[in-house]
Amino acid sequence: MGWRNDAQGYGSVAKGLHWAAAACVLAAWLIGVVGDDPFPKSWKGAILFTHVSFGLVVLALLFGRLGWRLAGPAPPAIATPFEPWMGVAALAAHVLLYALLLMVPVSGIVLQFARGQALPLFGLYEIASPWIRDRAFARSVKEVHELLGHLLVFLAVLHAGAALVHHHLLKDDTLSRMLPGAGRRYRGRNP
Repeated sequence: MGWRNDAQGYGSVAKGLHWAAAACVLAAWLIGVVGDDPFPKSWKGAILFTHVSFGLVVLALLFGRLGWRLAGPAPPAIATPFEPWMGVAALAAHVLLYALLLMVPVSGIVLQFARGQALPLFGLYEIASPWIRDRAFARSVKEVHELLGHLLVFLAVLHAGAALVHHHLLKDDTLSRMLPGAGRRYRGRNP
């Protein structure tokens, strides 16, 4: 497996960015859902810092993925018996996933600022809030942030389910082209 994408599959960089983003989204979402309730009150700041840090990594990985995608396009989709609607649905899901990967962290940054708090950049630097604390606005932004986060995870689960359908029902290599360390084993229909 090479590091760049080619006509047969994804390279190691694209796979690494994909799975790192998936892990960070899941970690940030779990921390957001669980919150600081099961932990000592003294951990509240550290838990929020960790959640924010995962969100910032998701944002950085998104820009890395977009840049990498521009530098080397994805391999062509594997044809299915359900074209063209399956291809259109896959494209729409990918566009929405990318949009949510942007909107969830950005809404989290706005939430941090709406609370009147600085945005911590991995403990190295802080960006001061550009406005004073506004509790009503913060509550509204928090609701949007949570809704978008849940939608992102829901869509990611559908995305994973579609990959499993490709693998187990359609018997093509859509999933194996993105698995880390998976060699290119084209068993079924290829582009």
